[in-house]
Amino acid sequence: MIIRFSAENFRSISEKQELTLVASSLKDLPESLIKLEQSDYDLLPVAAIYGANASGKTNVIRVLRYISQAVENSHRAWEPGKGTHRSPFLFGDWPSKPSSFEVEFARGGVRYRYGFSLDSEKILKEWLYAYPNGKQQRWFTRSEAPERIFSFSRELPGEKTRTIEGLTRPNSLYLSAAAQNNHESLMPVYDFLVEDLRFSFTREHLGRKTIEMCADERYKGLFLEYLRAADLGVRDLRIEKADVGEFGKKIVSVIKDVLPKEDQESFESFTSTAARPRFEHHGQGDSSVELPFHSESDGTVAYFSLLGPVVDTLESGGVLGVDELNSSLHPLLALELVRVFNDRKRNPLGAQLIFNTHDTNLLDGSLLRRDQIWFTEKDSTGATHLYPLSDFKPRKNENLERGYLQGRYGAVPFLGNDPLPQDKGD
Repeated sequence: MIIRFSAENFRSISEKQELTLVASSLKDLPESLIKLEQSDYDLLPVAAIYGANASGKTNVIRVLRYISQAVENSHRAWEPGKGTHRSPFLFGDWPSKPSSFEVEFARGGVRYRYGFSLDSEKILKEWLYAYPNGKQQRWFTRSEAPERIFSFSRELPGEKTRTIEGLTRPNSLYLSAAAQNNHESLMPVYDFLVEDLRFSFTREHLGRKTIEMCADERYKGLFLEYLRAADLGVRDLRIEKADVGEFGKKIVSVIKDVLPKEDQESFESFTSTAARPRFEHHGQGDSSVELPFHSESDGTVAYFSLLGPVVDTLESGGVLGVDELNSSLHPLLALELVRVFNDRKRNPLGAQLIFNTHDTNLLDGSLLRRDQIWFTEKDSTGATHLYPLSDFKPRKNENLERGYLQGRYGAVPFLGNDPLPQDKGD
Protein backbone atom coordinates (compact mmCIF):
# COMPACT_ATOMS: atom_id res chain seq x y z
CA MET A 1 0.00 0.00 0.00
CA ILE A 2 1.19 3.47 -0.86
CA ILE A 3 1.61 5.85 2.07
CA ARG A 4 3.02 8.82 0.16
CA PHE A 5 5.21 9.62 -2.83
CA SER A 6 7.00 12.71 -4.13
CA ALA A 7 9.06 14.05 -7.00
CA GLU A 8 11.24 17.05 -7.78
CA ASN A 9 12.35 18.23 -11.25
CA PHE A 10 10.28 15.78 -13.29
CA ARG A 11 8.38 16.74 -16.46
CA SER A 12 6.09 19.67 -15.47
CA ILE A 13 7.10 19.41 -11.80
CA SER A 14 9.95 21.70 -10.66
CA GLU A 15 9.92 22.10 -6.86
CA LYS A 16 9.14 19.02 -4.77
CA GLN A 17 5.48 17.94 -4.88
CA GLU A 18 4.04 15.21 -2.65
CA LEU A 19 0.80 13.23 -2.62
CA THR A 20 -0.11 11.46 0.61
CA LEU A 21 -2.64 8.70 1.18
CA VAL A 22 -2.53 9.07 4.96
CA ALA A 23 -6.07 9.74 6.20
CA SER A 24 -6.64 12.98 8.08
CA SER A 25 -8.75 13.34 11.21
CA LEU A 26 -11.90 13.94 9.15
CA LYS A 27 -14.86 11.76 10.08
CA ASP A 28 -16.03 11.29 6.48
CA LEU A 29 -16.64 7.67 5.38
CA PRO A 30 -14.62 6.05 8.19
CA GLU A 31 -15.66 2.57 7.03
CA SER A 32 -13.59 2.98 3.84
CA LEU A 33 -10.23 3.50 5.58
CA ILE A 34 -7.40 0.95 5.49
CA LYS A 35 -5.76 0.16 8.81
CA LEU A 36 -1.98 0.25 8.51
CA GLU A 37 -0.31 -2.33 10.73
CA GLN A 38 2.07 -1.14 13.44
CA SER A 39 1.06 2.50 13.00
CA ASP A 40 -1.31 5.00 14.58
CA TYR A 41 -2.85 6.19 11.32
CA ASP A 42 -5.09 4.86 8.53
CA LEU A 43 -4.66 4.96 4.76
CA LEU A 44 -7.01 6.09 2.03
CA PRO A 45 -8.01 3.59 -0.67
CA VAL A 46 -8.62 6.26 -3.33
CA ALA A 47 -7.08 9.56 -4.41
CA ALA A 48 -8.68 11.69 -7.15
CA ILE A 49 -6.73 14.43 -8.94
CA TYR A 50 -8.53 17.35 -10.62
CA GLY A 51 -7.15 20.19 -12.67
CA ALA A 52 -7.29 22.08 -15.95
CA ASN A 53 -5.96 20.51 -19.14
CA ALA A 54 -2.14 20.50 -19.25
CA SER A 55 -1.91 21.31 -15.54
CA GLY A 56 0.16 18.18 -14.75
CA LYS A 57 -2.48 15.71 -13.52
CA THR A 58 -1.06 12.90 -15.63
CA ASN A 59 2.50 13.69 -14.54
CA VAL A 60 1.59 13.01 -10.90
CA ILE A 61 0.71 9.42 -11.84
CA ARG A 62 3.77 9.27 -14.09
CA VAL A 63 5.93 9.87 -11.00
CA LEU A 64 4.98 6.45 -9.67
CA ARG A 65 5.41 4.83 -13.06
CA TYR A 66 8.85 6.38 -13.50
CA ILE A 67 9.98 5.03 -10.13
CA SER A 68 8.66 1.59 -11.09
CA GLN A 69 10.34 1.59 -14.50
CA ALA A 70 13.67 2.87 -13.17
CA VAL A 71 13.77 0.12 -10.54
CA GLU A 72 12.86 -2.52 -13.12
CA ASN A 73 15.01 -1.38 -16.04
CA SER A 74 17.98 0.75 -14.98
CA HIS A 75 20.35 -2.18 -14.41
CA ARG A 76 19.34 -4.32 -17.37
CA ALA A 77 18.24 -1.79 -19.98
CA TRP A 78 20.02 1.53 -19.36
CA GLU A 79 23.16 1.05 -21.42
CA PRO A 80 26.58 1.47 -19.76
CA GLY A 81 28.02 4.90 -20.41
CA LYS A 82 24.81 6.17 -22.01
CA GLY A 83 23.52 8.12 -19.02
CA THR A 84 20.17 7.87 -17.27
CA HIS A 85 16.65 8.00 -18.65
CA ARG A 86 14.98 11.01 -17.09
CA SER A 87 12.67 13.88 -18.08
CA PRO A 88 13.55 17.02 -16.11
CA PHE A 89 11.55 20.25 -16.00
CA LEU A 90 12.77 22.06 -19.12
CA PHE A 91 12.40 25.71 -18.10
CA GLY A 92 15.10 27.85 -16.52
CA ASP A 93 18.16 26.03 -15.22
CA TRP A 94 16.20 22.95 -14.09
CA PRO A 95 17.66 20.63 -16.81
CA SER A 96 21.07 20.98 -15.16
CA LYS A 97 19.69 20.18 -11.70
CA PRO A 98 19.16 16.69 -10.24
CA SER A 99 15.77 14.99 -10.23
CA SER A 100 14.64 13.30 -7.01
CA PHE A 101 11.97 10.70 -6.24
CA GLU A 102 10.77 9.03 -3.04
CA VAL A 103 7.99 6.60 -2.19
CA GLU A 104 6.87 5.29 1.20
CA PHE A 105 4.82 2.11 1.23
CA ALA A 106 3.88 -0.96 3.24
CA ARG A 107 4.18 -4.59 2.18
CA GLY A 108 3.94 -7.76 4.22
CA GLY A 109 3.40 -5.82 7.43
CA VAL A 110 6.63 -3.82 7.00
CA ARG A 111 6.84 -0.14 6.08
CA TYR A 112 9.58 1.01 3.67
CA ARG A 113 10.87 4.37 2.45
CA TYR A 114 12.85 4.24 -0.80
CA GLY A 115 14.18 7.04 -2.98
CA PHE A 116 16.88 8.18 -5.36
CA SER A 117 18.32 11.28 -6.98
CA LEU A 118 19.90 11.41 -10.44
CA ASP A 119 21.07 13.73 -13.16
CA SER A 120 21.37 12.98 -16.87
CA GLU A 121 24.61 11.04 -16.40
CA LYS A 122 24.36 8.98 -13.22
CA ILE A 123 22.60 8.12 -9.99
CA LEU A 124 23.66 10.69 -7.39
CA LYS A 125 21.97 9.30 -4.28
CA GLU A 126 19.90 6.27 -3.32
CA TRP A 127 18.43 5.22 0.02
CA LEU A 128 16.24 2.57 1.60
CA TYR A 129 14.81 2.58 5.13
CA ALA A 130 12.70 -0.18 6.65
CA TYR A 131 10.43 0.04 9.70
CA PRO A 132 9.87 -3.48 11.07
CA ASN A 133 7.91 -3.29 14.33
CA GLY A 134 7.60 0.46 13.66
CA LYS A 135 11.30 1.15 14.36
CA GLN A 136 13.49 2.74 11.69
CA GLN A 137 16.34 0.73 10.17
CA ARG A 138 18.65 2.26 7.56
CA TRP A 139 19.22 -0.61 5.16
CA PHE A 140 21.47 1.18 2.70
CA THR A 141 22.48 4.61 1.43
CA ARG A 142 24.51 5.59 -1.60
CA SER A 143 26.27 8.76 -2.61
CA GLU A 144 28.26 9.60 -5.75
CA ALA A 145 29.66 12.98 -4.76
CA PRO A 146 32.44 13.79 -4.19
CA GLU A 147 33.17 10.05 -4.43
CA ARG A 148 31.16 6.86 -4.66
CA ILE A 149 30.19 5.59 -1.21
CA PHE A 150 27.81 2.77 -0.30
CA SER A 151 26.80 2.25 3.30
CA PHE A 152 24.97 -0.90 4.43
CA SER A 153 23.54 -1.59 7.87
CA ARG A 154 23.68 -4.80 9.86
CA GLU A 155 19.90 -5.08 9.57
CA LEU A 156 20.17 -5.76 5.82
CA PRO A 157 20.89 -9.49 5.62
CA GLY A 158 22.28 -11.18 2.55
CA GLU A 159 25.64 -12.53 1.45
CA LYS A 160 25.37 -10.78 -1.94
CA THR A 161 25.08 -7.26 -0.56
CA ARG A 162 28.69 -6.19 -1.10
CA THR A 163 29.08 -8.24 -4.28
CA ILE A 164 26.16 -6.43 -5.89
CA GLU A 165 27.75 -3.10 -4.97
CA GLY A 166 30.55 -3.92 -7.41
CA LEU A 167 28.05 -4.80 -10.14
CA THR A 168 26.06 -1.56 -9.81
CA ARG A 169 26.91 0.84 -12.63
CA PRO A 170 26.95 4.62 -12.09
CA ASN A 171 23.77 4.90 -14.18
CA SER A 172 21.83 2.05 -12.53
CA LEU A 173 20.03 1.78 -9.23
CA TYR A 174 21.42 -0.55 -6.58
CA LEU A 175 17.91 -1.91 -5.98
CA SER A 176 17.63 -2.73 -9.68
CA ALA A 177 20.98 -4.54 -9.67
CA ALA A 178 20.05 -6.37 -6.46
CA ALA A 179 16.84 -7.69 -7.99
CA GLN A 180 18.63 -8.88 -11.11
CA ASN A 181 20.97 -10.81 -8.82
CA ASN A 182 18.20 -12.22 -6.60
CA HIS A 183 19.01 -10.41 -3.36
CA GLU A 184 16.43 -12.17 -1.22
CA SER A 185 15.99 -9.46 1.42
CA LEU A 186 15.37 -6.74 -1.16
CA MET A 187 12.94 -8.66 -3.37
CA PRO A 188 9.83 -7.57 -1.39
CA VAL A 189 10.77 -3.93 -2.06
CA TYR A 190 11.41 -4.64 -5.75
CA ASP A 191 8.23 -6.70 -6.10
CA PHE A 192 6.06 -3.93 -4.70
CA LEU A 193 7.55 -1.23 -6.91
CA VAL A 194 7.50 -3.36 -10.06
CA GLU A 195 4.74 -5.95 -9.64
CA ASP A 196 2.26 -4.31 -7.25
CA LEU A 197 2.13 -0.96 -9.06
CA ARG A 198 -0.10 -1.08 -12.14
CA PHE A 199 -1.01 1.65 -14.59
CA SER A 200 -3.69 2.31 -17.17
CA PHE A 201 -2.95 5.16 -19.55
CA THR A 202 -5.58 5.97 -22.13
CA ARG A 203 -3.27 6.01 -25.12
CA GLU A 204 -1.16 2.96 -24.31
CA HIS A 205 -1.64 -0.81 -24.59
CA LEU A 206 -5.43 -0.70 -24.94
CA GLY A 207 -6.87 -3.86 -23.47
CA ARG A 208 -3.57 -5.77 -23.27
CA LYS A 209 -3.86 -6.80 -19.62
CA THR A 210 -7.54 -7.73 -19.96
CA ILE A 211 -6.83 -9.75 -23.10
CA GLU A 212 -3.96 -11.61 -21.37
CA MET A 213 -6.20 -12.47 -18.42
CA CYS A 214 -8.90 -13.80 -20.78
CA ALA A 215 -6.67 -16.85 -21.33
CA ASP A 216 -8.10 -17.97 -17.97
CA GLU A 217 -11.73 -18.95 -18.52
CA ARG A 218 -12.60 -17.74 -15.02
CA TYR A 219 -11.51 -14.21 -15.81
CA LYS A 220 -13.06 -14.31 -19.27
CA GLY A 221 -16.42 -15.23 -17.74
CA LEU A 222 -16.04 -12.54 -15.08
CA PHE A 223 -15.25 -9.84 -17.64
CA LEU A 224 -18.24 -10.89 -19.71
CA GLU A 225 -20.46 -10.51 -16.63
CA TYR A 226 -19.13 -6.98 -16.11
CA LEU A 227 -19.67 -6.09 -19.78
CA ARG A 228 -23.26 -7.33 -19.65
CA ALA A 229 -23.96 -5.53 -16.37
CA ALA A 230 -22.67 -2.28 -17.86
CA ASP A 231 -25.47 -2.37 -20.45
CA LEU A 232 -23.07 -2.11 -23.39
CA GLY A 233 -25.09 -4.49 -25.56
CA VAL A 234 -22.42 -7.21 -25.37
CA ARG A 235 -23.79 -10.76 -25.33
CA ASP A 236 -20.61 -12.79 -25.66
CA LEU A 237 -16.83 -12.40 -25.80
CA ARG A 238 -14.31 -14.30 -27.88
CA ILE A 239 -10.52 -13.93 -28.02
CA GLU A 240 -9.07 -14.45 -31.48
CA LYS A 241 -5.40 -15.09 -32.07
CA ALA A 242 -4.02 -12.36 -34.31
CA ASP A 243 -2.31 -13.19 -37.60
CA VAL A 244 0.31 -10.50 -38.17
CA GLY A 245 1.14 -11.76 -41.68
CA GLU A 246 4.54 -12.11 -43.31
CA PHE A 247 5.31 -8.38 -43.22
CA GLY A 248 4.37 -8.23 -39.56
CA LYS A 249 6.63 -11.19 -38.80
CA LYS A 250 9.55 -9.38 -40.44
CA ILE A 251 8.94 -6.29 -38.30
CA VAL A 252 8.77 -8.47 -35.17
CA SER A 253 12.06 -10.10 -36.16
CA VAL A 254 13.79 -6.73 -36.63
CA ILE A 255 12.53 -5.43 -33.27
CA LYS A 256 13.58 -8.62 -31.51
CA ASP A 257 17.14 -8.35 -32.90
CA VAL A 258 17.70 -4.90 -31.41
CA LEU A 259 16.34 -5.79 -27.97
CA PRO A 260 18.68 -6.81 -25.13
CA LYS A 261 19.06 -10.59 -24.97
CA GLU A 262 17.22 -10.81 -21.66
CA ASP A 263 14.14 -9.18 -23.28
CA GLN A 264 14.04 -11.19 -26.50
CA GLU A 265 12.36 -14.28 -25.08
CA SER A 266 9.55 -12.40 -23.37
CA PHE A 267 8.99 -10.25 -26.51
CA GLU A 268 8.81 -13.33 -28.73
CA SER A 269 6.41 -14.97 -26.27
CA PHE A 270 4.15 -11.91 -26.28
CA THR A 271 4.03 -11.53 -30.07
CA SER A 272 3.51 -15.26 -30.65
CA THR A 273 0.41 -15.19 -28.44
CA ALA A 274 -0.90 -11.82 -29.65
CA ALA A 275 -4.68 -11.86 -29.58
CA ARG A 276 -7.62 -9.56 -30.07
CA PRO A 277 -11.10 -9.61 -28.60
CA ARG A 278 -14.31 -9.87 -30.57
CA PHE A 279 -17.66 -8.94 -29.04
CA GLU A 280 -21.01 -10.47 -29.90
CA HIS A 281 -23.90 -8.00 -29.82
CA HIS A 282 -27.66 -8.46 -29.98
CA GLY A 283 -29.01 -8.01 -33.48
CA GLN A 284 -32.54 -7.92 -34.79
CA GLY A 285 -34.78 -10.54 -33.23
CA ASP A 286 -32.65 -13.43 -31.99
CA SER A 287 -29.78 -12.68 -34.34
CA SER A 288 -26.34 -11.52 -33.26
CA VAL A 289 -23.50 -9.54 -34.78
CA GLU A 290 -19.81 -9.99 -33.93
CA LEU A 291 -17.65 -6.89 -33.95
CA PRO A 292 -13.83 -6.62 -33.76
CA PHE A 293 -12.25 -4.53 -31.02
CA HIS A 294 -11.47 -1.58 -33.29
CA SER A 295 -15.12 -1.31 -34.32
CA GLU A 296 -16.40 -0.95 -30.77
CA SER A 297 -17.35 2.39 -29.23
CA ASP A 298 -14.72 4.31 -27.30
CA GLY A 299 -16.72 3.65 -24.14
CA THR A 300 -16.71 -0.13 -24.61
CA VAL A 301 -12.97 -0.13 -25.41
CA ALA A 302 -12.17 2.03 -22.35
CA TYR A 303 -14.30 -0.09 -20.01
CA PHE A 304 -12.94 -3.41 -21.30
CA SER A 305 -9.36 -2.12 -21.08
CA LEU A 306 -9.84 -1.15 -17.43
CA LEU A 307 -11.37 -4.45 -16.34
CA GLY A 308 -8.13 -6.44 -16.33
CA PRO A 309 -6.03 -3.95 -14.33
CA VAL A 310 -8.91 -3.33 -11.89
CA VAL A 311 -9.64 -7.00 -11.16
CA ASP A 312 -5.93 -7.85 -10.98
CA THR A 313 -5.33 -5.03 -8.49
CA LEU A 314 -8.32 -5.86 -6.30
CA GLU A 315 -7.32 -9.54 -6.12
CA SER A 316 -3.70 -8.82 -5.19
CA GLY A 317 -4.10 -5.74 -3.01
CA GLY A 318 -1.83 -3.58 -5.13
CA VAL A 319 -2.07 -0.01 -6.44
CA LEU A 320 -3.64 1.08 -9.72
CA GLY A 321 -2.91 4.43 -11.34
CA VAL A 322 -5.43 5.45 -13.99
CA ASP A 323 -5.00 8.34 -16.38
CA GLU A 324 -8.25 10.10 -17.35
CA LEU A 325 -10.73 7.85 -15.59
CA ASN A 326 -13.55 9.80 -17.21
CA SER A 327 -12.25 9.19 -20.75
CA SER A 328 -15.14 7.68 -22.76
CA LEU A 329 -16.68 6.14 -19.62
CA HIS A 330 -20.26 6.87 -18.62
CA PRO A 331 -20.24 8.77 -15.28
CA LEU A 332 -22.15 5.94 -13.58
CA LEU A 333 -19.43 3.43 -14.50
CA ALA A 334 -16.74 5.72 -13.09
CA LEU A 335 -18.79 6.16 -9.91
CA GLU A 336 -19.12 2.41 -9.48
CA LEU A 337 -15.39 1.84 -9.95
CA VAL A 338 -14.58 4.32 -7.17
CA ARG A 339 -17.24 2.74 -4.94
CA VAL A 340 -15.61 -0.68 -5.33
CA PHE A 341 -12.22 0.55 -4.09
CA ASN A 342 -13.84 2.49 -1.25
CA ASP A 343 -15.87 -0.55 -0.14
CA ARG A 344 -13.88 -2.67 2.34
CA LYS A 345 -16.15 -5.67 1.68
CA ARG A 346 -15.45 -5.64 -2.04
CA ASN A 347 -11.87 -4.51 -1.49
CA PRO A 348 -10.77 -6.65 1.48
CA LEU A 349 -7.03 -6.54 0.67
CA GLY A 350 -6.84 -2.75 0.74
CA ALA A 351 -6.10 -2.16 -2.94
CA GLN A 352 -5.68 1.51 -3.83
CA LEU A 353 -6.80 3.58 -6.81
CA ILE A 354 -5.09 6.83 -7.83
CA PHE A 355 -6.61 8.58 -10.82
CA ASN A 356 -7.05 11.91 -12.53
CA THR A 357 -10.35 13.09 -13.99
CA HIS A 358 -12.57 15.96 -15.05
CA ASP A 359 -15.72 14.19 -13.85
CA THR A 360 -17.25 16.49 -11.23
CA ASN A 361 -20.01 13.94 -10.46
CA LEU A 362 -17.51 12.34 -8.07
CA LEU A 363 -17.56 15.49 -5.94
CA ASP A 364 -21.06 15.01 -4.55
CA GLY A 365 -19.73 14.44 -1.01
CA SER A 366 -21.07 10.91 -0.58
CA LEU A 367 -18.39 9.07 -2.55
CA LEU A 368 -15.05 10.70 -1.73
CA ARG A 369 -13.70 12.04 1.55
CA ARG A 370 -12.48 15.61 1.46
CA ASP A 371 -8.88 14.38 1.97
CA GLN A 372 -9.15 12.08 -1.06
CA ILE A 373 -9.44 15.01 -3.48
CA TRP A 374 -6.35 16.72 -4.92
CA PHE A 375 -5.77 19.51 -7.42
CA THR A 376 -3.03 20.45 -9.88
CA GLU A 377 -2.40 23.98 -11.11
CA LYS A 378 0.44 25.56 -13.08
CA ASP A 379 2.12 28.76 -11.97
CA SER A 380 3.51 31.56 -14.15
CA THR A 381 6.70 29.57 -14.80
CA GLY A 382 4.78 26.59 -16.16
CA ALA A 383 5.45 24.42 -13.09
CA THR A 384 2.84 22.10 -11.59
CA HIS A 385 1.67 22.56 -8.01
CA LEU A 386 -0.18 19.70 -6.30
CA TYR A 387 -2.36 20.41 -3.27
CA PRO A 388 -5.27 18.76 -1.41
CA LEU A 389 -8.82 20.04 -1.07
CA SER A 390 -8.39 19.79 2.71
CA ASP A 391 -6.10 22.86 2.56
CA PHE A 392 -9.27 24.92 2.07
CA LYS A 393 -11.00 23.36 5.09
CA PRO A 394 -14.36 22.96 3.32
CA ARG A 395 -17.39 22.24 5.49
CA LYS A 396 -18.66 18.65 5.58
CA ASN A 397 -21.85 19.48 3.68
CA GLU A 398 -20.29 22.02 1.33
CA ASN A 399 -21.22 21.68 -2.36
CA LEU A 400 -17.77 20.66 -3.61
CA GLU A 401 -18.79 20.33 -7.24
CA ARG A 402 -20.17 23.86 -7.42
CA GLY A 403 -17.22 25.25 -5.46
CA TYR A 404 -14.75 23.60 -7.83
CA LEU A 405 -16.51 24.76 -10.99
CA GLN A 406 -16.70 28.30 -9.59
CA GLY A 407 -12.94 28.29 -9.09
CA ARG A 408 -13.09 28.40 -5.29
CA TYR A 409 -10.25 25.85 -5.02
CA GLY A 410 -8.34 26.87 -8.15
CA ALA A 411 -7.26 24.17 -10.63
CA VAL A 412 -9.71 25.30 -13.34
CA PRO A 413 -8.90 26.92 -16.71
CA PHE A 414 -8.97 30.71 -16.85
CA LEU A 415 -11.24 31.54 -19.77
CA GLY A 416 -11.06 35.31 -19.55
CA ASN A 417 -13.97 37.69 -20.02
CA ASP A 418 -14.30 37.54 -23.79
CA PRO A 419 -17.19 35.42 -25.02
CA LEU A 420 -16.58 32.56 -27.39
CA PRO A 421 -16.82 33.65 -31.05
CA GLN A 422 -20.32 33.43 -32.45
CA ASP A 423 -21.24 31.89 -35.78
CA LYS A 424 -22.59 34.82 -37.81
CA GLY A 425 -23.88 32.66 -40.63
CA ASP A 426 -23.72 33.76 -44.25
